[in-house]
Amino acid sequence: MEITLDDLTVLEPNLAWAARGWTASEIATKEREVVSWAVSARSTAPHLPQLRGGEVLLIPPRVTAAVRGELPALLREAKLRDVAAVVFERDEPGLANNHSIDNGVTVLSWDGHLTQDTEAAINRLLTECRGNLYSVGSELERQMTDLAANGSGLRTLVQTTSDLSGLPIQVVDAQGRLLATSRQEQDVSDAAADPGEETRIERTLPSGSSLILGPLRSEQRVVGRFLIDRIATAVALAARRDEAVRPRGARRVEAVEALLAGRGDPGEQRAAALALGLDPDAMFFVAVSSGKNEATLTSALGPLGTIHAAGEANGRRTSVIAAPGRMDSEGLHNRVAEVKRRWHDETGGTSATLAISAPASGVAHLPLAASEATFVATLQAQPRFSQRAASFDSIDDIGVFRLLYPLRGTSELRQFVAVALGTVERRDQRGTLRETLRAYLEAGGSQANASQQLGIHRNTLAYRLQRITELIGRDVSDPRSWLTLHLALRASDLLEVYADDQQISQQHT
Repeated sequence: MEITLDDLTVLEPNLAWAARGWTASEIATKEREVVSWAVSARSTAPHLPQLRGGEVLLIPPRVTAAVRGELPALLREAKLRDVAAVVFERDEPGLANNHSIDNGVTVLSWDGHLTQDTEAAINRLLTECRGNLYSVGSELERQMTDLAANGSGLRTLVQTTSDLSGLPIQVVDAQGRLLATSRQEQDVSDAAADPGEETRIERTLPSGSSLILGPLRSEQRVVGRFLIDRIATAVALAARRDEAVRPRGARRVEAVEALLAGRGDPGEQRAAALALGLDPDAMFFVAVSSGKNEATLTSALGPLGTIHAAGEANGRRTSVIAAPGRMDSEGLHNRVAEVKRRWHDETGGTSATLAISAPASGVAHLPLAASEATFVATLQAQPRFSQRAASFDSIDDIGVFRLLYPLRGTSELRQFVAVALGTVERRDQRGTLRETLRAYLEAGGSQANASQQLGIHRNTLAYRLQRITELIGRDVSDPRSWLTLHLALRASDLLEVYADDQQISQQHT
Protein backbone atom coordinates (compact mmCIF):
# COMPACT_ATOMS: atom_id res chain seq x y z
CA MET A 1 0.00 0.00 0.00
CA GLU A 2 2.22 2.82 -1.23
CA ILE A 3 1.77 6.22 0.39
CA THR A 4 3.70 9.11 -1.10
CA LEU A 5 5.04 12.29 0.43
CA ASP A 6 2.26 14.17 -1.31
CA ASP A 7 -0.29 11.81 0.27
CA LEU A 8 1.29 12.27 3.69
CA THR A 9 1.16 16.07 3.50
CA VAL A 10 -2.54 15.74 2.65
CA LEU A 11 -3.26 13.31 5.49
CA GLU A 12 -1.25 15.24 8.07
CA PRO A 13 -2.11 18.96 7.95
CA ASN A 14 0.84 19.89 10.21
CA LEU A 15 3.26 18.84 7.46
CA ALA A 16 4.11 21.21 4.63
CA TRP A 17 6.66 21.53 1.88
CA ALA A 18 9.56 23.77 2.77
CA ALA A 19 10.17 26.35 0.04
CA ARG A 20 13.62 25.56 -1.37
CA GLY A 21 13.38 26.97 -4.92
CA TRP A 22 12.69 23.60 -6.58
CA THR A 23 11.70 23.36 -10.21
CA ALA A 24 8.29 21.98 -11.19
CA SER A 25 9.93 18.74 -12.33
CA GLU A 26 11.79 18.38 -9.03
CA ILE A 27 8.61 19.02 -7.06
CA ALA A 28 6.70 16.37 -9.04
CA THR A 29 9.50 13.85 -8.40
CA LYS A 30 9.65 14.61 -4.68
CA GLU A 31 5.86 14.37 -4.32
CA ARG A 32 5.98 10.79 -5.67
CA GLU A 33 8.56 9.65 -3.11
CA VAL A 34 7.16 6.60 -1.27
CA VAL A 35 6.97 6.78 2.52
CA SER A 36 7.57 3.75 4.73
CA TRP A 37 7.56 5.03 8.34
CA ALA A 38 8.46 7.99 10.50
CA VAL A 39 11.61 7.85 12.63
CA SER A 40 13.33 10.41 14.85
CA ALA A 41 16.95 11.49 14.89
CA ARG A 42 18.77 11.28 18.26
CA SER A 43 20.56 14.06 20.07
CA THR A 44 23.36 11.60 21.00
CA ALA A 45 25.55 9.55 18.67
CA PRO A 46 24.71 7.68 16.61
CA HIS A 47 22.29 10.41 15.61
CA LEU A 48 20.58 8.36 12.90
CA PRO A 49 18.53 5.28 13.82
CA GLN A 50 18.62 2.15 11.68
CA LEU A 51 17.25 3.11 8.24
CA ARG A 52 15.95 0.83 5.47
CA GLY A 53 14.78 3.50 3.02
CA GLY A 54 11.62 5.53 2.57
CA GLU A 55 11.54 6.89 6.12
CA VAL A 56 10.45 10.38 7.07
CA LEU A 57 13.24 11.54 9.40
CA LEU A 58 12.13 13.90 12.15
CA ILE A 59 14.90 16.27 13.32
CA PRO A 60 13.75 18.25 16.37
CA PRO A 61 15.60 21.39 17.58
CA ARG A 62 17.46 19.49 20.31
CA VAL A 63 19.16 17.39 17.60
CA THR A 64 20.15 20.36 15.45
CA ALA A 65 21.54 22.00 18.60
CA ALA A 66 23.53 18.87 19.40
CA VAL A 67 25.03 18.31 15.93
CA ARG A 68 25.54 22.01 15.17
CA GLY A 69 27.92 22.35 12.23
CA GLU A 70 27.63 18.64 11.41
CA LEU A 71 24.05 19.00 10.27
CA PRO A 72 24.93 18.99 6.51
CA ALA A 73 26.91 15.77 6.99
CA LEU A 74 24.00 14.24 8.88
CA LEU A 75 21.66 15.10 6.04
CA ARG A 76 24.05 13.69 3.44
CA GLU A 77 24.17 10.44 5.38
CA ALA A 78 20.35 10.37 5.57
CA LYS A 79 20.19 10.92 1.81
CA LEU A 80 22.60 8.06 1.19
CA ARG A 81 20.34 5.81 3.25
CA ASP A 82 17.36 6.74 1.01
CA VAL A 83 15.18 8.64 3.45
CA ALA A 84 12.07 10.03 1.76
CA ALA A 85 12.32 13.39 3.53
CA VAL A 86 13.59 15.16 6.62
CA VAL A 87 11.28 17.20 8.83
CA PHE A 88 12.20 20.29 10.83
CA GLU A 89 10.01 22.47 12.93
CA ARG A 90 8.70 25.33 10.84
CA ASP A 91 10.28 27.92 13.14
CA GLU A 92 13.63 26.11 13.46
CA PRO A 93 16.20 28.89 14.08
CA GLY A 94 18.43 29.49 11.09
CA LEU A 95 16.79 26.83 8.91
CA ALA A 96 15.37 29.25 6.37
CA ASN A 97 18.82 30.74 5.65
CA ASN A 98 20.82 27.55 5.95
CA HIS A 99 21.49 26.78 2.29
CA SER A 100 23.95 24.07 3.21
CA ILE A 101 21.05 21.61 3.49
CA ASP A 102 20.26 22.02 -0.24
CA ASN A 103 21.99 18.76 -1.11
CA GLY A 104 19.11 16.92 -2.76
CA VAL A 105 17.33 15.84 0.42
CA THR A 106 13.62 16.66 0.54
CA VAL A 107 12.75 19.04 3.38
CA LEU A 108 9.35 19.28 5.06
CA SER A 109 8.31 21.62 7.83
CA TRP A 110 6.20 20.76 10.89
CA ASP A 111 3.71 23.31 12.18
CA GLY A 112 4.27 22.98 15.93
CA HIS A 113 6.77 21.21 18.18
CA LEU A 114 8.43 17.93 17.22
CA THR A 115 8.01 15.83 20.34
CA GLN A 116 8.41 12.16 21.23
CA ASP A 117 4.70 11.70 20.39
CA THR A 118 5.02 13.09 16.85
CA GLU A 119 6.71 9.97 15.47
CA ALA A 120 4.03 7.71 16.97
CA ALA A 121 1.22 9.93 15.67
CA ILE A 122 2.55 9.88 12.10
CA ASN A 123 3.10 6.11 12.16
CA ARG A 124 -0.40 5.57 13.54
CA LEU A 125 -1.75 7.69 10.70
CA LEU A 126 0.21 5.67 8.12
CA THR A 127 -1.02 2.39 9.60
CA GLU A 128 -4.67 3.50 9.56
CA CYS A 129 -4.39 4.77 6.00
CA ARG A 130 -2.85 1.52 4.77
CA GLY A 131 -5.56 -0.44 6.54
CA ASN A 132 -8.30 1.65 4.92
CA LEU A 133 -6.74 1.29 1.49
CA TYR A 134 -6.44 -2.46 1.93
CA SER A 135 -10.09 -2.69 3.01
CA VAL A 136 -11.38 -0.57 0.12
CA GLY A 137 -9.13 -2.30 -2.41
CA SER A 138 -10.19 -5.80 -1.29
CA GLU A 139 -13.89 -4.97 -1.39
CA LEU A 140 -13.49 -3.27 -4.74
CA GLU A 141 -11.78 -6.35 -6.19
CA ARG A 142 -14.63 -8.54 -4.91
CA GLN A 143 -17.29 -6.25 -6.34
CA MET A 144 -15.54 -5.99 -9.69
CA THR A 145 -15.23 -9.78 -9.90
CA ASP A 146 -18.98 -10.14 -9.23
CA LEU A 147 -19.85 -7.48 -11.80
CA ALA A 148 -17.68 -9.14 -14.44
CA ALA A 149 -19.26 -12.53 -13.70
CA ASN A 150 -22.74 -11.00 -14.11
CA GLY A 151 -21.78 -9.31 -17.38
CA SER A 152 -22.52 -5.85 -15.97
CA GLY A 153 -21.97 -2.89 -18.25
CA LEU A 154 -20.04 0.34 -17.94
CA ARG A 155 -22.74 2.38 -16.23
CA THR A 156 -23.29 -0.19 -13.47
CA LEU A 157 -19.55 -0.58 -12.92
CA VAL A 158 -18.99 3.17 -12.64
CA GLN A 159 -21.85 3.67 -10.19
CA THR A 160 -20.96 0.66 -8.02
CA THR A 161 -17.28 1.66 -7.89
CA SER A 162 -18.19 5.23 -7.02
CA ASP A 163 -20.59 4.15 -4.27
CA LEU A 164 -17.93 1.91 -2.75
CA SER A 165 -14.98 4.28 -2.96
CA GLY A 166 -16.81 7.59 -2.50
CA LEU A 167 -14.99 8.97 -5.55
CA PRO A 168 -16.71 10.91 -8.36
CA ILE A 169 -16.09 8.99 -11.60
CA GLN A 170 -16.55 9.85 -15.27
CA VAL A 171 -15.72 8.03 -18.49
CA VAL A 172 -15.50 10.07 -21.68
CA ASP A 173 -14.70 8.96 -25.22
CA ALA A 174 -11.89 10.24 -27.43
CA GLN A 175 -14.10 13.16 -28.57
CA GLY A 176 -14.81 14.20 -24.98
CA ARG A 177 -18.38 12.88 -24.97
CA LEU A 178 -19.63 11.54 -21.65
CA LEU A 179 -20.10 7.75 -21.69
CA ALA A 180 -20.83 7.12 -18.01
CA THR A 181 -20.88 9.12 -14.81
CA SER A 182 -21.55 8.54 -11.12
CA ARG A 183 -24.12 10.37 -9.06
CA GLN A 184 -21.31 11.83 -6.97
CA GLU A 185 -19.91 13.47 -10.10
CA GLN A 186 -23.15 15.39 -10.47
CA ASP A 187 -22.86 16.91 -6.96
CA VAL A 188 -19.34 18.27 -6.80
CA SER A 189 -20.11 21.90 -5.98
CA ASP A 190 -18.85 21.33 -2.40
CA ALA A 191 -15.89 19.19 -3.42
CA ALA A 192 -13.50 21.63 -1.79
CA ALA A 193 -13.74 24.91 0.04
CA ASP A 194 -11.03 26.21 -2.25
CA PRO A 195 -11.54 25.20 -5.92
CA GLY A 196 -7.78 25.31 -6.29
CA GLU A 197 -7.57 22.27 -3.98
CA GLU A 198 -9.62 20.12 -6.33
CA THR A 199 -7.73 17.44 -8.23
CA ARG A 200 -8.54 15.14 -11.13
CA ILE A 201 -6.74 11.88 -11.74
CA GLU A 202 -6.98 10.55 -15.29
CA ARG A 203 -6.05 7.43 -17.22
CA THR A 204 -6.30 6.93 -20.97
CA LEU A 205 -7.87 3.58 -21.89
CA PRO A 206 -6.81 1.39 -24.86
CA SER A 207 -9.95 2.43 -26.77
CA GLY A 208 -8.92 6.10 -26.58
CA SER A 209 -11.54 6.86 -23.94
CA SER A 210 -10.51 8.42 -20.63
CA LEU A 211 -11.27 7.52 -17.02
CA ILE A 212 -11.50 10.57 -14.78
CA LEU A 213 -11.64 10.51 -11.00
CA GLY A 214 -12.69 13.88 -9.70
CA PRO A 215 -13.00 16.60 -8.81
CA LEU A 216 -11.43 15.15 -5.65
CA ARG A 217 -11.10 16.73 -2.25
CA SER A 218 -7.57 16.67 -0.91
CA GLU A 219 -8.25 13.72 1.41
CA GLN A 220 -9.68 11.70 -1.52
CA ARG A 221 -6.50 11.93 -3.57
CA VAL A 222 -4.82 9.09 -1.69
CA VAL A 223 -7.69 6.68 -2.40
CA GLY A 224 -8.00 7.91 -5.99
CA ARG A 225 -4.33 7.39 -6.77
CA PHE A 226 -4.39 3.97 -5.11
CA LEU A 227 -7.46 2.73 -7.06
CA ILE A 228 -7.11 4.44 -10.44
CA ASP A 229 -5.30 1.63 -12.27
CA ARG A 230 -7.62 -1.08 -10.93
CA ILE A 231 -10.68 0.91 -11.92
CA ALA A 232 -9.21 1.64 -15.37
CA THR A 233 -8.74 -2.07 -16.08
CA ALA A 234 -12.32 -2.87 -15.04
CA VAL A 235 -13.74 0.07 -17.04
CA ALA A 236 -11.97 -1.08 -20.22
CA LEU A 237 -13.44 -4.58 -19.82
CA ALA A 238 -16.95 -3.26 -19.12
CA ALA A 239 -16.79 -0.98 -22.18
CA ARG A 240 -15.87 -3.96 -24.35
CA ARG A 241 -18.80 -5.93 -22.91
CA ASP A 242 -21.14 -3.05 -23.75
CA GLU A 243 -19.85 -3.04 -27.31
CA ALA A 244 -20.33 -6.81 -27.62
CA VAL A 245 -23.98 -6.73 -26.52
CA ARG A 246 -24.94 -3.54 -28.37
CA PRO A 247 -28.39 -3.95 -30.02
CA ARG A 248 -28.32 -4.62 -33.75
CA GLY A 249 -30.85 -5.05 -36.52
CA ALA A 250 -34.50 -5.10 -35.42
CA ARG A 251 -33.52 -4.90 -31.75
CA ARG A 252 -31.64 -1.70 -32.43
CA VAL A 253 -34.65 -0.14 -34.17
CA GLU A 254 -36.83 -1.08 -31.21
CA ALA A 255 -34.31 0.48 -28.81
CA VAL A 256 -34.28 3.75 -30.78
CA GLU A 257 -38.09 3.74 -30.81
CA ALA A 258 -38.02 3.37 -27.02
CA LEU A 259 -35.85 6.49 -26.77
CA LEU A 260 -38.37 8.44 -28.85
CA ALA A 261 -41.16 7.23 -26.58
CA GLY A 262 -39.27 8.52 -23.53
CA ARG A 263 -39.42 5.24 -21.65
CA GLY A 264 -37.64 5.11 -18.30
CA ASP A 265 -36.16 7.80 -16.07
CA PRO A 266 -33.36 10.12 -17.27
CA GLY A 267 -30.67 7.73 -16.02
CA GLU A 268 -32.22 4.82 -17.89
CA GLN A 269 -32.53 6.92 -21.03
CA ARG A 270 -28.85 7.84 -20.86
CA ALA A 271 -27.94 4.19 -20.35
CA ALA A 272 -30.09 3.16 -23.32
CA ALA A 273 -28.39 5.77 -25.50
CA LEU A 274 -24.94 4.59 -24.44
CA ALA A 275 -25.94 0.99 -25.17
CA LEU A 276 -26.71 2.12 -28.72
CA GLY A 277 -23.39 3.91 -29.03
CA LEU A 278 -25.06 7.34 -28.88
CA ASP A 279 -23.75 10.32 -26.96
CA PRO A 280 -26.60 11.08 -24.49
CA ASP A 281 -25.68 14.78 -24.56
CA ALA A 282 -25.44 15.12 -28.34
CA MET A 283 -27.65 17.32 -30.49
CA PHE A 284 -30.37 15.26 -32.17
CA PHE A 285 -33.00 15.68 -34.88
CA VAL A 286 -35.99 13.48 -35.58
CA ALA A 287 -37.14 13.13 -39.20
CA VAL A 288 -40.37 11.61 -40.54
CA SER A 289 -40.46 10.82 -44.25
CA SER A 290 -42.85 9.26 -46.71
CA GLY A 291 -42.83 8.23 -50.34
CA LYS A 292 -39.14 7.44 -50.80
CA ASN A 293 -36.81 4.56 -50.00
CA GLU A 294 -34.10 4.43 -47.37
CA ALA A 295 -31.28 5.22 -49.82
CA THR A 296 -32.90 8.52 -50.83
CA LEU A 297 -33.54 9.39 -47.19
CA THR A 298 -29.95 8.63 -46.20
CA SER A 299 -28.59 10.76 -49.02
CA ALA A 300 -30.80 13.71 -48.11
CA LEU A 301 -30.23 13.57 -44.35
CA GLY A 302 -26.46 13.10 -44.66
CA PRO A 303 -25.51 16.73 -43.84
CA LEU A 304 -27.27 16.53 -40.45
CA GLY A 305 -25.19 13.68 -39.04
CA THR A 306 -25.40 9.96 -38.32
CA ILE A 307 -28.80 8.41 -39.09
CA HIS A 308 -30.45 5.79 -36.90
CA ALA A 309 -33.63 4.06 -38.06
CA ALA A 310 -36.55 4.27 -35.65
CA GLY A 311 -39.17 2.17 -37.41
CA GLU A 312 -41.88 2.58 -40.03
CA ALA A 313 -45.65 2.83 -39.57
CA ASN A 314 -48.58 4.04 -41.67
CA GLY A 315 -46.28 4.69 -44.62
CA ARG A 316 -44.01 6.96 -42.60
CA ARG A 317 -40.37 6.21 -41.84
CA THR A 318 -38.97 7.75 -38.64
CA SER A 319 -35.25 8.42 -38.17
CA VAL A 320 -33.10 9.85 -35.40
CA ILE A 321 -30.10 11.89 -36.52
CA ALA A 322 -27.17 12.55 -34.16
CA ALA A 323 -25.42 15.77 -35.16
CA PRO A 324 -21.60 15.64 -35.08
CA GLY A 325 -19.78 17.60 -32.38
CA ARG A 326 -21.15 20.82 -30.97
CA MET A 327 -22.47 23.21 -33.62
CA ASP A 328 -23.94 26.65 -33.08
CA SER A 329 -27.51 27.47 -34.07
CA GLU A 330 -26.44 29.05 -37.37
CA GLY A 331 -24.51 25.93 -38.35
CA LEU A 332 -27.48 23.71 -37.55
CA HIS A 333 -29.83 25.99 -39.48
CA ASN A 334 -27.60 25.87 -42.56
CA ARG A 335 -27.44 22.07 -42.44
CA VAL A 336 -31.21 21.75 -42.16
CA ALA A 337 -31.58 24.08 -45.14
CA GLU A 338 -29.15 21.88 -47.12
CA VAL A 339 -31.17 18.76 -46.22
CA LYS A 340 -34.40 20.34 -47.46
CA ARG A 341 -32.71 21.44 -50.67
CA ARG A 342 -31.42 17.93 -51.29
CA TRP A 343 -34.85 16.45 -50.67
CA HIS A 344 -36.42 18.72 -53.25
CA ASP A 345 -33.67 17.91 -55.74
CA GLU A 346 -33.84 14.13 -55.25
CA THR A 347 -37.64 13.82 -55.06
CA GLY A 348 -38.65 16.37 -57.67
CA GLY A 349 -41.97 15.62 -59.35
CA THR A 350 -43.16 13.33 -56.55
CA SER A 351 -45.31 13.81 -53.46
CA ALA A 352 -42.62 12.46 -51.12
CA THR A 353 -42.39 14.45 -47.88
CA LEU A 354 -39.76 15.05 -45.23
CA ALA A 355 -40.55 16.54 -41.81
CA ILE A 356 -37.71 17.57 -39.48
CA SER A 357 -37.92 18.48 -35.80
CA ALA A 358 -36.18 21.38 -34.14
CA PRO A 359 -32.75 20.41 -32.74
CA ALA A 360 -33.03 18.51 -29.45
CA SER A 361 -30.24 18.79 -26.91
CA GLY A 362 -29.73 15.37 -25.33
CA VAL A 363 -31.74 12.16 -25.34
CA ALA A 364 -34.16 13.49 -22.72
CA HIS A 365 -35.61 15.82 -25.37
CA LEU A 366 -36.03 13.17 -28.08
CA PRO A 367 -39.74 12.55 -27.29
CA LEU A 368 -40.46 16.26 -27.82
CA ALA A 369 -38.52 16.22 -31.09
CA ALA A 370 -40.45 13.14 -32.24
CA SER A 371 -43.72 14.95 -31.49
CA GLU A 372 -42.57 17.97 -33.50
CA ALA A 373 -41.56 15.90 -36.52
CA THR A 374 -44.80 13.91 -36.43
CA PHE A 375 -46.78 17.14 -36.23
CA VAL A 376 -45.06 18.58 -39.31
CA ALA A 377 -45.58 15.28 -41.16
CA THR A 378 -49.30 15.39 -40.35
CA LEU A 379 -49.43 18.98 -41.61
CA GLN A 380 -47.87 17.83 -44.87
CA ALA A 381 -50.70 15.34 -45.30
CA GLN A 382 -53.20 18.22 -45.40
CA PRO A 383 -54.25 19.35 -48.91
CA ARG A 384 -53.56 23.01 -48.13
CA PHE A 385 -49.95 22.41 -47.00
CA SER A 386 -47.52 22.62 -49.91
CA GLN A 387 -44.08 22.22 -48.30
CA ARG A 388 -42.71 18.78 -49.24
CA ALA A 389 -39.66 19.34 -47.02
CA ALA A 390 -40.35 21.30 -43.85
CA SER A 391 -38.72 21.81 -40.47
CA PHE A 392 -40.52 22.58 -37.25
CA ASP A 393 -38.48 25.62 -36.28
CA SER A 394 -38.86 27.32 -39.68
CA ILE A 395 -41.61 29.95 -39.75
CA ASP A 396 -41.27 30.03 -43.54
CA ASP A 397 -42.25 26.35 -43.56
CA ILE A 398 -45.06 26.08 -41.02
CA GLY A 399 -45.96 29.71 -40.38
CA VAL A 400 -48.28 30.48 -37.49
CA PHE A 401 -48.54 26.80 -36.59
CA ARG A 402 -45.16 27.26 -34.87
CA LEU A 403 -46.81 29.74 -32.50
CA LEU A 404 -50.00 27.75 -32.00
CA TYR A 405 -48.28 24.38 -31.52
CA PRO A 406 -47.95 24.58 -27.70
CA LEU A 407 -51.75 25.09 -27.52
CA ARG A 408 -52.67 22.02 -29.55
CA GLY A 409 -55.38 19.96 -27.93
CA THR A 410 -56.01 22.51 -25.17
CA SER A 411 -59.43 23.70 -24.09
CA GLU A 412 -58.20 27.29 -24.46
CA LEU A 413 -57.60 26.79 -28.19
CA ARG A 414 -60.95 25.08 -28.69
CA GLN A 415 -62.70 27.89 -26.86
CA PHE A 416 -60.95 30.52 -28.99
CA VAL A 417 -62.04 28.79 -32.19
CA ALA A 418 -65.60 28.43 -30.94
CA VAL A 419 -65.88 32.11 -30.00
CA ALA A 420 -64.08 33.43 -33.09
CA LEU A 421 -65.96 31.30 -35.65
CA GLY A 422 -69.28 31.08 -33.88
CA THR A 423 -71.46 28.30 -35.29
CA VAL A 424 -69.66 28.10 -38.64
CA GLU A 425 -67.89 24.84 -37.81
CA ARG A 426 -71.06 23.14 -36.59
CA ARG A 427 -73.23 24.35 -39.49
CA ASP A 428 -70.54 23.97 -42.18
CA GLN A 429 -70.25 20.17 -42.36
CA ARG A 430 -68.61 20.12 -45.79
CA GLY A 431 -66.20 22.98 -45.03
CA THR A 432 -67.42 25.13 -47.91
CA LEU A 433 -67.93 28.26 -45.82
CA ARG A 434 -64.55 27.95 -44.11
CA GLU A 435 -62.77 27.56 -47.44
CA THR A 436 -64.63 30.60 -48.71
CA LEU A 437 -63.63 32.65 -45.68
CA ARG A 438 -60.01 31.47 -45.99
CA ALA A 439 -59.82 32.46 -49.67
CA TYR A 440 -61.40 35.84 -48.93
CA LEU A 441 -58.90 36.58 -46.15
CA GLU A 442 -55.91 35.38 -48.18
CA ALA A 443 -57.05 37.64 -51.02
CA GLY A 444 -56.82 40.58 -48.64
CA GLY A 445 -60.59 41.20 -48.75
CA SER A 446 -60.74 41.31 -52.56
CA GLN A 447 -63.96 39.61 -53.63
CA ALA A 448 -62.81 39.55 -57.26
CA ASN A 449 -59.60 37.67 -56.42
CA ALA A 450 -61.32 35.38 -53.95
CA SER A 451 -64.10 34.39 -56.37
CA GLN A 452 -61.51 33.75 -59.07
CA GLN A 453 -59.45 31.56 -56.73
CA LEU A 454 -62.53 29.59 -55.68
CA GLY A 455 -63.87 29.37 -59.24
CA ILE A 456 -67.31 30.72 -58.30
CA HIS A 457 -69.41 33.74 -59.33
CA ARG A 458 -68.99 36.92 -57.33
CA ASN A 459 -72.66 36.82 -56.36
CA THR A 460 -72.15 33.34 -54.93
CA LEU A 461 -69.18 34.61 -52.98
CA ALA A 462 -71.19 37.58 -51.66
CA TYR A 463 -73.97 35.23 -50.54
CA ARG A 464 -71.54 32.97 -48.71
CA LEU A 465 -69.83 35.89 -47.00
CA GLN A 466 -73.20 37.16 -45.82
CA ARG A 467 -74.01 33.70 -44.48
CA ILE A 468 -70.64 33.54 -42.68
CA THR A 469 -71.25 36.97 -41.12
CA GLU A 470 -74.58 35.72 -39.74
CA LEU A 471 -73.08 32.54 -38.28
CA ILE A 472 -70.03 34.28 -36.77
CA GLY A 473 -71.89 37.29 -35.48
CA ARG A 474 -69.46 39.89 -36.81
CA ASP A 475 -68.92 41.60 -40.16
CA VAL A 476 -66.26 39.64 -42.07
CA SER A 477 -65.68 42.60 -44.37
CA ASP A 478 -64.34 44.61 -41.43
CA PRO A 479 -60.51 44.50 -41.73
CA ARG A 480 -60.22 44.71 -37.93
CA SER A 481 -61.60 41.19 -37.65
CA TRP A 482 -59.38 39.60 -40.28
CA LEU A 483 -56.44 38.70 -38.03
CA THR A 484 -58.71 37.03 -35.48
CA LEU A 485 -60.58 35.11 -38.16
CA HIS A 486 -57.41 33.99 -39.91
CA LEU A 487 -55.91 32.79 -36.63
CA ALA A 488 -59.13 30.98 -35.79
CA LEU A 489 -59.06 29.13 -39.11
CA ARG A 490 -55.44 28.12 -38.54
CA ALA A 491 -56.28 27.04 -35.01
CA SER A 492 -59.15 24.96 -36.38
CA ASP A 493 -56.72 23.30 -38.78
CA LEU A 494 -54.37 22.65 -35.88
CA LEU A 495 -57.10 20.92 -33.90
CA GLU A 496 -57.78 18.66 -36.87
CA VAL A 497 -54.06 17.87 -37.23
CA TYR A 498 -53.83 17.15 -33.52
CA ALA A 499 -56.76 14.74 -33.74
CA ASP A 500 -55.08 12.97 -36.69
CA ASP A 501 -51.82 12.80 -34.72
CA GLN A 502 -53.54 11.23 -31.76
CA GLN A 503 -55.20 8.64 -33.97
CA ILE A 504 -51.90 7.74 -35.64
CA SER A 505 -50.15 7.48 -32.26
CA GLN A 506 -52.83 5.11 -30.97
CA GLN A 507 -52.54 2.92 -34.06
CA HIS A 508 -48.76 2.84 -33.73
CA THR A 509 -49.03 1.93 -30.03
